[in-house]
Amino acid sequence: MSYLEGTLIYTREVLDRSTGALEMTSVGDWITVTELGQRHGVGRKQVRAILHHMGVLAQEGRSYRLPRSLVERGIGIRHDKPKSGHAFDVISPLGQQLIAEAWDCTHADYEHEVRGGLTGEMRQQLEAFQSRRLNRLGNQEGVSWFLDHFPDASASDIARALEVTPALVTRYQKARDRSLSFWEHFKSKNLPFFPPENVNTRKAYFACLEV
Repeated sequence: MSYLEGTLIYTREVLDRSTGALEMTSVGDWITVTELGQRHGVGRKQVRAILHHMGVLAQEGRSYRLPRSLVERGIGIRHDKPKSGHAFDVISPLGQQLIAEAWDCTHADYEHEVRGGLTGEMRQQLEAFQSRRLNRLGNQEGVSWFLDHFPDASASDIARALEVTPALVTRYQKARDRSLSFWEHFKSKNLPFFPPENVNTRKAYFACLEV
């Protein structure tokens, strides 16, 4: 099976026994996970969270990916090393059919889970905060916001609220901890003030910053 990257036109070579020639035939409408979400009216992060809730996608590192066991069953194909450099999955016509059959029930169950309890409260407060901003927070800023406003929330709680993987939350949390540690150290130095226009005093100033 081959495909034309970018347009995702999947074809298969079939031998025409009457002529002995190989002919290219279409194998149906294969779509990316993001395109699947668009057909069901949800965004790129939410579709992955719902498919993970459904059991179609599994956590691999910081991403949700199609398990190889489902690839073997014809649910889709993994593209781990495309020319773009960004791994992605596509869902087969069979996979789309099975997902569509379970979508309404799974979507409703997922929404009930994330809108209730702590996760629901976290999402509501973040949405209220973002409604007062010109630009929405990215994932990294969202993690920092939750850590500031919900210090007792776990990485899994934050991941559900942002619809990302716990591994991605942990990555951003560690980066935030390193940044906070640096500035705490910076503030504890009791540094002298040097006029910035003097090159020699600037060098002395920055020498004081060394750990």
